[in-house]
Amino acid sequence: MAEIKLARVDFRLIHGQVIARWLKQIEANRIIIIDDLLSKDPFMSQVYVMAAPAGVNVEIISTDEAAAAWKSNELGNGNLLILFKRVKSAFEAQQKGFPIHTLQIGGLGADVGRKVVHNQITLDKADAEKLQKISENGTKVIFQTVPEEKFGSLDKILKKMKE
Repeated sequence: MAEIKLARVDFRLIHGQVIARWLKQIEANRIIIIDDLLSKDPFMSQVYVMAAPAGVNVEIISTDEAAAAWKSNELGNGNLLILFKRVKSAFEAQQKGFPIHTLQIGGLGADVGRKVVHNQITLDKADAEKLQKISENGTKVIFQTVPEEKFGSLDKILKKMKE
């Protein structure tokens, strides 16, 4: 059984902060990106595979594949960093049976209709509703960009959304 060391939503997926800080912090040797759109894009998938440091295996799978792989063999072996590009992907993976004990929101980009809720992290109403449902299903949702930062709780973030 693989050990999920960190499940994170970060729209940039594999980038300097993830590699230099989080990957070393959790000592993961596998990165699994769960994203339905990216799993169907061989060019961008290859870009992310090449972005990982030597010795770290990268797999890009759909939410259906993630749920099936967990049910089949609990994703094999190793220490895992699970990355989601969107809150929607984390929500769908959870709905399909993929276990997420703690979900770290680490980066969601700005756009029209989104509100800054924690450092540079933004949410819109749809993301906030999905995070609330993820939490109600038993997952702890935290907001944290770097390891030394104190994390923000979902309850406080949702109050900011209403302000």
